[in-house]
Amino acid sequence: MEVPPSIAIIGGGPSGLALARLLEVNGITDYVVFERDQSSTPGPNRQGGTLDLQRDSGQEALKRAGLFEKFSNELARWDAAYFHLLDSAGKTIANFNNTLGDRPEIDRLQLRDLLLESIPQHKIRWGHGVKFVERKPGDGNTVGDNGCIIHFTNGSSATGFRLVVGADGAWSKVRPLLTSASPEYSGKLYIEGKISHNNPSYPIAHELVGPGNMLVLGDQKMIAVQQLSDGHYRVYFALDGPEDFYKRVTSVDADPSKATEEMRSHLLSTNEFFANWTPNLKAFIENAEAPFRPWPLYFIAPEKVGWDRGVAPGVTLMGDAAHASTPFIGEGVNCSMHDAVMLAECLIGHCGNNTTFTHVEEVKLEAALAAYEKNMFKRGQDLIRRSCESGRRLFSDNAGPLVLQMFSGDADSEPVEFANP
Repeated sequence: MEVPPSIAIIGGGPSGLALARLLEVNGITDYVVFERDQSSTPGPNRQGGTLDLQRDSGQEALKRAGLFEKFSNELARWDAAYFHLLDSAGKTIANFNNTLGDRPEIDRLQLRDLLLESIPQHKIRWGHGVKFVERKPGDGNTVGDNGCIIHFTNGSSATGFRLVVGADGAWSKVRPLLTSASPEYSGKLYIEGKISHNNPSYPIAHELVGPGNMLVLGDQKMIAVQQLSDGHYRVYFALDGPEDFYKRVTSVDADPSKATEEMRSHLLSTNEFFANWTPNLKAFIENAEAPFRPWPLYFIAPEKVGWDRGVAPGVTLMGDAAHASTPFIGEGVNCSMHDAVMLAECLIGHCGNNTTFTHVEEVKLEAALAAYEKNMFKRGQDLIRRSCESGRRLFSDNAGPLVLQMFSGDADSEPVEFANP
């Protein structure tokens, strides 16, 4: 008979599922994943775009999980490293082919499905979004129980866990147990749309973007376009603006299609936005399909990433829950999957494999979490700093030359990209 779960993983995104798989292949099977989606098919606002997986982080996680061969042979788009950089007049600044190195693309949904299929389905609790997590009154800590009560939005609750791992994103409900830090608005936002095969702008997207990515820079704004596995394109119109920009411009309580048309008209109305951009680039705004989705960009200040290990025994965080970042170097999913690798490695190294965690000694568990967090804090802080610097360059008046420097290796920075929620 399978033992009750003693490890609760909050969030079924790439990091949470990667951790579950890494535990599974190392014989640690007393875990459960709580996920807010109702099923493995997420809603229309949670589809996501395409992600590039790096050799030493995302790819390494898949290798340790025993999934790299399937990823490499069936899902990875190794030809998608093409990157076209233009200015707002439509002039090519540079074309890069495989400049990003060994970083193939995969749709976020494909990555999720790859990980989901590798985990026993009874270990995923769908429809379990977390409302809040609290500590039991008093010490609340008994053998095999770290004292946490997880309250779900469906009205149920769960307790009796030895370890709770928050992999529940930037607005984590687990984070308040460890730190008062919370994401702050970056001052920048994306408006997201779609270009399907029968869209009037599809031929120009195919010409300018091909199987990869395109970034258009100018006037402290951007248009970013990327192809997904089925050939359609995601488009992102990026600008400086207030956090509630979309609400200010559109009738958000009205039909989403009406709000899209209001936003489309606004983006094309003045030179403050995209009115003076070249016609074939403005056409991406004119023809992008409804509904548009606003994506304000947040980050946790790097100096606020971290906490004292004694604050919440048996609790830790991964990914955006620990170190939410803007997406301007395209490494968010890689960093979060690296978190999963390091956490699994530390748990196995200190507590053993082929074991259950109910009776793991607290001193061993806390040593494992301390070792993991020491590594994770440093990487997370570095990710946030580099992404903020990349964002500063992307939205500068001199963005083209600055970004070209980064691609060419003439600046102290990683190649710039954009990523998806």
